[in-house]
Amino acid sequence: MADNNNADSKFIVGGYEFLNEDDAKKASMDESKIKLLETKINASRPSDIKAVYEKAIENKIFKSPIGWQYLMDLRNKLLESGYSQEDLIPIPLNVTFTRHSAFENIAAQQRVKPPKNEGAADFGKIFSIILNIVLAILVIVMFVIASKSDSDNIINYKRNITNRYSAWDEELKEREKAVREAEKKLGIEAPQRYDGDIGDN
Repeated sequence: MADNNNADSKFIVGGYEFLNEDDAKKASMDESKIKLLETKINASRPSDIKAVYEKAIENKIFKSPIGWQYLMDLRNKLLESGYSQEDLIPIPLNVTFTRHSAFENIAAQQRVKPPKNEGAADFGKIFSIILNIVLAILVIVMFVIASKSDSDNIINYKRNITNRYSAWDEELKEREKAVREAEKKLGIEAPQRYDGDIGDN
């Protein structure tokens, strides 16, 4: 397990100092796996060493520098026994060792700006202007159609209602006039005037 007896609560396993307990536990597990493999492997036969080396890499058995160091030791034994670099699988390290801050990325992006494509920008501006002109024309046409329309809408409702009222008023006056003329012909005198509210006859 992790040797964290120091006052600083350091996590030391196999000569490596880890920053947190989880990494130290992984290293401790790798130490246990190495001890188990050492008891089962025949170190005198390079073919056995190569089989263990390749299986450990393929199955990603080791997760810490302790395990990677063990793989490196196996690799060195295989190289000493006559294997070439090309015969052996490289040891994958599934971690990054370089930290990049967001500010460094922003600075790099600001330094490396892609060249502006002037043709595409000009086309976009021209297309936008043409589209705006077409839309403005369509809006104007819609207002003209709405104002000339006989149906009531928000633009011409007052005019249409006034025109209808005027037409009804004229029609009513004409009918009243016709009724008065018919009454005169028949000699009927109306007891009251019909046009008291409307106006003179």
